[in-house]
Amino acid sequence: VDKADVYSYGILLLEVFTRRKPTDESFNGDFTLRQWVAEAFLLAISDVIDGHLLKQNNSETVSDHAAKGHLLKQTNSGTVLYELLVMIMETGLSCSRKAPTERMGMKEVVARLKTI
Repeated sequence: VDKADVYSYGILLLEVFTRRKPTDESFNGDFTLRQWVAEAFLLAISDVIDGHLLKQNNSETVSDHAAKGHLLKQTNSGTVLYELLVMIMETGLSCSRKAPTERMGMKEVVARLKTI
């Protein structure tokens, strides 16, 4: 599989799980969907993940839960969902690295997604 296909798949993952398109008006010039997710990844990944995916108990979101300091202390479906979404976003970022030689191979992507 061509590394360009892996790149496109990574961007597609980011697009689906952020509910933002790479052509969104907030991305212009050098600021891209990938850059937005990468910058938020370590500090505030829940800020870029589609809020609808983070809903739990109809009103409280996983990010609300995290803000209260409970996210990593409790093992519940919200925590598991958050961890799965982080792994998916990490895969999207890895697939869409700038240098083709740094991107995951598609076999590795499939293997990783199967573990999720």
